[in-house]
Amino acid sequence: MEVFWTLGGSSDGPHPWNADGRWRSDIRRLAQVAMAIDRLPFSGALLAIGVPGTYDPFTVAASVAPLTERMRFLIAVYPGLITPTQLALMSLSLDQLSAGRLMLNVVGSNPVTMAAHGVHLEKADRYEMLDDYWRVFRALYAGEAVPESRFFPVRDPETFLGLEPVQRPCPPLWGASGSPEGLGRVISLVDTYLSHAGTPQELAQRTGAARAVAAEQGRPTPSFGVSLGVLVRETEEEAWAEAERKLGHISPETIAGLRGYQAAQAAGRDAADEREGRVMDAIASGRRPAARDLEFHPNMWTGPAERVGIDVRRQLPLPGTMLIGSAEQVAQRMKEIERLAGIERFILWAPPTLEEAYRVADLLLPLLDLDAQLAPPVPSLGAARPVEVSA
Repeated sequence: MEVFWTLGGSSDGPHPWNADGRWRSDIRRLAQVAMAIDRLPFSGALLAIGVPGTYDPFTVAASVAPLTERMRFLIAVYPGLITPTQLALMSLSLDQLSAGRLMLNVVGSNPVTMAAHGVHLEKADRYEMLDDYWRVFRALYAGEAVPESRFFPVRDPETFLGLEPVQRPCPPLWGASGSPEGLGRVISLVDTYLSHAGTPQELAQRTGAARAVAAEQGRPTPSFGVSLGVLVRETEEEAWAEAERKLGHISPETIAGLRGYQAAQAAGRDAADEREGRVMDAIASGRRPAARDLEFHPNMWTGPAERVGIDVRRQLPLPGTMLIGSAEQVAQRMKEIERLAGIERFILWAPPTLEEAYRVADLLLPLLDLDAQLAPPVPSLGAARPVEVSA
């Protein structure tokens, strides 16, 4: 099993969904988080993109690469927003300067994001462009002949490139898909398929579908990963007490105005089960829901996440699903996901990112069968607690 953490994002803090608990990440904070990831038994970190207020992930990775030695950088990339030649140059540069620690997350061609960059294509063209983009990028990174491309007719790239590739044939590609049409495209490209979060049984269905597509294409089955929040404490009681405390920092009015509750409203109260109904009724009457009512599966809940709030019905593309409980309970749930769905790569997140990285490394990671070649032994954390920084 491999466990990754998160780095960057638009903000940090104990409860970033509320202004009074939100910190703006500066370079000192980012450096602290990166150095913690590097010395703790994490394999690396996801650097996301596409959220307002988020730093450019390549800039963040380049800023902290000299401060780290082993952590890998999983950087999300939308196709077509920069040319494949420029992405090849950026990737070759970061790989050279970080000794081959780059990985790329293939993000689907979201029409909203594409439009924000002046790219307006119909769905079929977006999928074709996705294929073109990554085929051309792979060739450029490897220094090979560039294939013919409708969208990226690259000519004479050697006049612009020239750095030797560090990883062959190219940095590992990860990716997810939210539609059946996109699944085939992503499976044809990636080494690791990122499933959308869900119960262990739902995850097993999603990775099963990905396996079937890979078999149809005659491709090897990819590795599997998932991104989940985590709220882990020494005991189950402490974890749920912390969940209630976190909910105390988000008002019912704020919940009602965020995407999670609005998606539930759009689906209709009649479509909700008993637990979901209690949550919706509480919010509608101006009350916070009980933390336990947000538990949709043992040790899995939809606690508050920035800009999402509480994803009551788990209908958003990237729900704020979190693992919750004692370290033993969370470890058992992760092992169940590994056993049922074949998922061996977990991207975890929790605010505040620095403090929770140490907590997860202290309590949870020693209970997991981590890849010894990728994760160093758990260090003694008693004398290495994070330095407090001002908000």
